[in-house]
Amino acid sequence: MNFICDHTAAFLSEEEYNLYAARHKRALQTVDENAYPSDMLGWVHPEKCASEAICAQIKELAAEIRQNAEVFVVVGLGGSNQGARAVIDALSHTAAPNGPEILYAALNLSAAYYEKLLQKIGDRSVYIHVIAKNFKTLEPGLMFRMFRSYLENRYSKEEAARRIITTPTVGDEALHRISVENEYRYLPFPTDVGGRYSVFTPVGLLPIAVAGIDIDKLVHGACSAAKEYQTGGFVRQAAKRYAITRNALMEKGYNIEAFSFFEPQLEALGRWWRQLFGESEGKNHTALFPVVCSYTEDLHSVGQYLQQGKRQIIETFLHVCTPPTDKKVISESEIEDGFDYLNGKTFHEINECAYKATVKAHSEGGVPCMVVEIDNLDAYQLGELLYFYFIVCYYSSVLLEVDPFDQPGVENYKEEMFRLLGAE
Repeated sequence: MNFICDHTAAFLSEEEYNLYAARHKRALQTVDENAYPSDMLGWVHPEKCASEAICAQIKELAAEIRQNAEVFVVVGLGGSNQGARAVIDALSHTAAPNGPEILYAALNLSAAYYEKLLQKIGDRSVYIHVIAKNFKTLEPGLMFRMFRSYLENRYSKEEAARRIITTPTVGDEALHRISVENEYRYLPFPTDVGGRYSVFTPVGLLPIAVAGIDIDKLVHGACSAAKEYQTGGFVRQAAKRYAITRNALMEKGYNIEAFSFFEPQLEALGRWWRQLFGESEGKNHTALFPVVCSYTEDLHSVGQYLQQGKRQIIETFLHVCTPPTDKKVISESEIEDGFDYLNGKTFHEINECAYKATVKAHSEGGVPCMVVEIDNLDAYQLGELLYFYFIVCYYSSVLLEVDPFDQPGVENYKEEMFRLLGAE
């Protein structure tokens, strides 16, 4: 992995960067020294969240599900599914064949969406995975009730219990209690890890393993990045520079960050990134607003705004040096279509030209651009990347003087919704 911020030099001088870093020296040291006062830092040590024992249990359960299920429904919202979706979509080209289709419930409160899920399942064999750190959230609670009834009516209560896997906070009086009373198998949701930091726990690892992706390599990548962070290596230095740069630019009037990529299978990763930064930083009326751009499609829509709209956006490109697949362009000799300049080229060569042209055009047009670069889309490097972004968000939130691990604003709409629904 590589981090490049050369394209920001015209917008943030080294002197401005150093002054910002000096003013926030104590905050940076708090992160460097793991001295931030929080009981939600379990994710810093992925080797503990995803120990050999836990991973062995996950792989055994995933093997059973892959053998017996044609559909696997993940019942979870936000941090309870975003990490798994990001990895499953990004690494679909590496997945073992003949696994179940992964579907996601609890994304909304729409009856039409629920009915569509049932239609997709049809008469295929189905298991579900219910994930909730706090089982008071309405979406997973509603969907679990509906799918529990569906499974019991379709199979039997005993067979439904075998097909329901849960990931609760052990010891709670909600999902864990229900799991014990009904003999559902469960994997623990660590008490010291929040949802959006949970991809390297059973929350993310079980669906990823069911999808046929190598969770050992994913965890090893995260552990490698964690070691770099903890020992002051590249990951710490790059994450710190990234966090300082984006926040120093915000002080200069930039208030939006675009996360952009040129491989469409990274769209779910973009949603994961958006939640990580939006929910971690968006407090006290501060922070960059996170948006996601899938290129080249979005170059023909919001690309116009980035090029000539209000100068309020910084842009981070996730660049994959070697694509998951490539294909040579067909040479055409019979029809003069005006595209003979593509003869002999590959899709990757064309996509690379689009990427380089976009970075150049946007930076020269007034958009500070940064690049996070990985060699390949594989499980190890994706594990490194996800952990790197955890650390960036950790530094950045502390620089903003906000708690990276809570989401008090989310509760505001919930309280009114529960009141309207008559909940106690």
